[in-house]
Amino acid sequence: MAGTRPGRHYLAVAAIFRDEARYLAEWIAFHRSVGVEHFFLYDNSSGDDPAGVLGRWLAEGVVTVTGWDVPYRPRGQGSAYAHCLGTFGHRARWLAFIDIDEFLFSPEREGLAAVLADYEGHPGVVVNWQVYGSSGFDGRPDGLVTESFVTRARTQWVRNRRVKSIVDPARTLRPVGPHFFEYRAGASAVTENHEPVRVVDVGRWKRRLRRLVGGAPFLPVDPYPTRESSVTRVSVDRLRINHYITKSREEFEAKFKGRPLTGRERRSHFFYHDRNEVYDPVLRARAPALRACLES
Repeated sequence: MAGTRPGRHYLAVAAIFRDEARYLAEWIAFHRSVGVEHFFLYDNSSGDDPAGVLGRWLAEGVVTVTGWDVPYRPRGQGSAYAHCLGTFGHRARWLAFIDIDEFLFSPEREGLAAVLADYEGHPGVVVNWQVYGSSGFDGRPDGLVTESFVTRARTQWVRNRRVKSIVDPARTLRPVGPHFFEYRAGASAVTENHEPVRVVDVGRWKRRLRRLVGGAPFLPVDPYPTRESSVTRVSVDRLRINHYITKSREEFEAKFKGRPLTGRERRSHFFYHDRNEVYDPVLRARAPALRACLES
């Protein structure tokens, strides 16, 4: 593959997590199956023994864990991303920055490397979300995340305009929040359709107005971002992220426990993201192979 050299991974993933041990094994096994070679993980003061889950992959040299006790908001995620770029960036041709509730894959290819080879002329590629809801589960289901949650928002829902980035560390300067990056020589990342992406700042007053009118998911307003992509058309034909942001109601409540949100804010956040309009079990067929990997 172009751009590779001995000792450097073609594709690695970076993520920061806290108290997500129950999800780490599936997330790593899935991304291994689509061609991710290494994981740079930042443990944000977890209390649920992630090392017990990660031991297998640590022993195999597939995972690097860095303790990161910087408060998640406002600086924890961005500072972890910056540290990863500066410390580990030389070890990967492509570095994807995603969360543990996000599953990156290609709908058209079995692996990601063959797709990413088409973007080597660019410093980064942004990938749209497809937000999945609770699929009607109040309690945590017994199955894997990717087989249990099978209903999502419609493809062009405004929240699915959100992106995550896969970057060439050699041409990347710094993160601009968790979704975007600044590149050398003023270059731009592109969409899967090779469209240049400009980062659009959402002003404070515009964000406040959006929060007032945008809490209803049927309105074409996203009330949450501080920065947006200049490309508003959602495209997930070649690269896609399934974002399991809510999972079940029980899991959603556990995820936000201890965060500075009122009960009303949590209910509003769940209601907004609990989208189940489209039945799309696109990753369910991979469950048997994932189970075999996890049980081996």
